[in-house]
Amino acid sequence: MDFLSYLYIFILGACIGSFINVLALRYNTGMSAVSGSSQCFHCGTPLKWYELIPLVSFIVQLGKCRTCGTYLPWRYFAVEILTGVLFVGIAMRQYYYWPLYSGFQHGLLYSVLFFVFYAFVFSLLVAIMLYDIRHMIIPDPWVYLFIALSLYKLLLFMYCRGFTFMRSDMLDILAWVILFLPFALLWAFSSGRWIGFGDAKLALGIGALLGFTSGLSAVILAFWIGAVWSVGMILWRRFKGQDGTLTFSSEVPFAPFLIIATAIVFFTRIDVLNIGNMIELL
Repeated sequence: MDFLSYLYIFILGACIGSFINVLALRYNTGMSAVSGSSQCFHCGTPLKWYELIPLVSFIVQLGKCRTCGTYLPWRYFAVEILTGVLFVGIAMRQYYYWPLYSGFQHGLLYSVLFFVFYAFVFSLLVAIMLYDIRHMIIPDPWVYLFIALSLYKLLLFMYCRGFTFMRSDMLDILAWVILFLPFALLWAFSSGRWIGFGDAKLALGIGALLGFTSGLSAVILAFWIGAVWSVGMILWRRFKGQDGTLTFSSEVPFAPFLIIATAIVFFTRIDVLNIGNMIELL
């Protein structure tokens, strides 16, 4: 694929990111994400079409509302870039795996369909992450949709590849249960103080999407990222002269760490503890 193709895909991703911003902002407010004019969150002025161009409008307006001059949240711009980068990453991944698809009669169609599938899944995960950061909760319809799509992908891959009773296949088919149970037990044991049940459902979907080795790697990596983030928060609070102590009431959402780790593992296939080789040796 050439640069221009990737640029088109990035623009498509940025447009989807713009919609995700609207979806996360309006969900559960009684407002429709697909109808109704957008307006400034501060002064309420309806926005013109040229104020809604993904990335471009934010840059041209210097991140401010043209009417009242209020600075717009940087997350709008960041989500559009993030989604664009994810779309390009998915396209590059599909291109990398093209030799596998080329062996099928309709290989190009399958490759495109899987691009659409993964683009939708990661758009959904970005929406979940954004909403969890804002409201400290994962919407059930979104996480259930993610679980359904992940289970569909798992069953489809097992069907196409041919399921065997080898240890690796058995672990992959059960990965969603294996990853779900520890989170569910932590949630039950702590009465929801240590981990949310939404995180357990998210881990279930991650296990089905990535399989056992990659799914477990994503969970471990999420805890590492969360630990680094927590240490960073402690140091930042102390630098600002505030209390650096973090407690369970500090309410740091864990879903963003899970989603970031899932994306890292999906694109890099990193095996953080060499889990795959350990399974082979058992």
